[in-house]
Amino acid sequence: MTKYSGEEQLLTVPKEITDHQTFFLTGNEYVSLPHINSGGGITTVNVLHLGHRGLLEFSGDENTALVTPLLKVNGQTINLDNLLSWNYELDWIPTFTLITENGFSLEGEIAAPPGFKGFYYSLNLSNTGNKPLAVEIGWQGCWNSFNYIVFNRRAIDSKCPVVYDPWTRSTVLEASAGLPLAALAMAIEPETAWQIDTEKSSYYATHELQLKPGATFQTRFFAAANLEADGAGTTVIDLRRHGSLSLKETTTAWLAKRSISIAEHNLDSLLNRNLFFTYFYALGRSIDSEELVPVTSRSPHYYVSAAFWSRDTLLWSFPAIMMTDQTTARELLLTVFKRHIKIAGDHAHYINGTVLYPGFELDQLAAYYLALEHYLDHSGDHEILKEVLIQDGLNILTEKALASFDHESGLYRTFLDPSDDPVFYPFLTYSNALLEKAFRFLGRLQLEDKWQHNSDFAFLAQNLHKAVFEHCTVKGPFGTMFAWAVDGKGRFSLYDNPPGSLQLLAYYGFCSITDVIFKNTVRWIRSSNNEYYHQGSSFEEAGSQHALNPWPLSACNDLLACNVGALDFFSRAEMDNGFFCETVNPETGRVSTGAAFASAAGFLAYALKYRHTENKCLEEKQEPEN
Repeated sequence: MTKYSGEEQLLTVPKEITDHQTFFLTGNEYVSLPHINSGGGITTVNVLHLGHRGLLEFSGDENTALVTPLLKVNGQTINLDNLLSWNYELDWIPTFTLITENGFSLEGEIAAPPGFKGFYYSLNLSNTGNKPLAVEIGWQGCWNSFNYIVFNRRAIDSKCPVVYDPWTRSTVLEASAGLPLAALAMAIEPETAWQIDTEKSSYYATHELQLKPGATFQTRFFAAANLEADGAGTTVIDLRRHGSLSLKETTTAWLAKRSISIAEHNLDSLLNRNLFFTYFYALGRSIDSEELVPVTSRSPHYYVSAAFWSRDTLLWSFPAIMMTDQTTARELLLTVFKRHIKIAGDHAHYINGTVLYPGFELDQLAAYYLALEHYLDHSGDHEILKEVLIQDGLNILTEKALASFDHESGLYRTFLDPSDDPVFYPFLTYSNALLEKAFRFLGRLQLEDKWQHNSDFAFLAQNLHKAVFEHCTVKGPFGTMFAWAVDGKGRFSLYDNPPGSLQLLAYYGFCSITDVIFKNTVRWIRSSNNEYYHQGSSFEEAGSQHALNPWPLSACNDLLACNVGALDFFSRAEMDNGFFCETVNPETGRVSTGAAFASAAGFLAYALKYRHTENKCLEEKQEPEN
């Protein structure tokens, strides 16, 4: 046996987060608001741009958000930082309240209605005392930079004027480098004059009034994005024509229709928050073409944001997107088979389908097959198989898969593992198990005469299944178990990796959940024999050499492998303010790497629902032995 080692592997590992701040987020297909601070300030707004292969971001500065509430009462400026009590209505609409002993209360909400290229922000100020209040309330902000994001944020050298447009009665931020790149228009109701400092790119608009006891004043801020100033201005007019009440009803109706409840009701909010997070942050529509764009995350807080991983999209997000909207799931499949199929299996892609980070990964190749199979099984829509994109795509994938075959061992090789790191041995048990499932699926299509190929894939699946048991089962401390990786000549590694865990072999149908070899493997993963398992910590889950701390993905694997403990993990772990992240601190449960991990958030939502609907997890009978 060779111990799994990272020596000389040139790992690109995440930096540990030590200064995590609590923030709130929301968004829709077109606009993302990934950082709303504790004082209600919207720090950044971003849009996807397919032509430019990444995110374009409007940003404030360290001291002033892009837009934030401004409130003065009886001449005193109210600093809202850390005073607001926050909540999520329907697990996606950030709301806050402030109740004071000074005779007033404040309520706010921020909503990005699905289907619109913008959002609204409302404030309700009430006089709860017995004396009139002299009030100034409204909005202020500054536009400090216009940034390009693929993994890292870089300021774009562009012209960024702040201009009031009298035709649309909005203040417009338009970035241009020769031609316009993108624009964001802002308007308020009731209308009042905007004050703009062009040198500092700052702006504010407020209402001054006497608020009588028992009275309430509401002001509403609207913002809309588009390709240039006129489009943004007219789009904000459209938002105002609908009005905040109608936009709120549109948003709540959409969310309520898709909300899910499970047996552990205390986890309902966690499930739905991450369900909507993956739908709107691991997926979006480009501002320049309105095409669907799958990404790792639309939040710059995720260290490899604004890029495409087929594993992320097709294994983690896709099942949750199917739970949310089947029509969108179908469009997503056709999109990835069109845009990303030619370099399927490569580590990371730009969102336009070109190579971002090279390196072949067998599990990422198999992901295309598995997503298509999942769609067929859960939708019943077999018409999609008649699409030329799907037929041609299956042929391209199959040639790539067969090219990785090793005739001597009967296994299929990979260059990188499921955390995108170089492998020590080329044949990974998990990746071969995914491919075996893919081959079984292709064999089924052949049997039903829905896809043609010279090879018999039912036969290839049987051979691969046999090869895995022949070469990838080894003696372990608890008996025969699956190795993590083998060289096909007797050498092997004992290891496990949460983003592609051996715990998922039964879930993917490679073996039974009661199989002794599988149970021994799970027992090893969840024991002190696994140096990356945090046994005895407050948040007891597996890490990996890529990121040492416990992975919430490991807890998702527990849900799908019917292990005890995952529900408790998720009921207690804060993660990233309730949103999924890559790893957590083993004692606090707070994010330690990979904040705002939108694509994997879908795997959490799906795993929670699966645990309570598939009736395959009888814990009292199938709990691994200690």
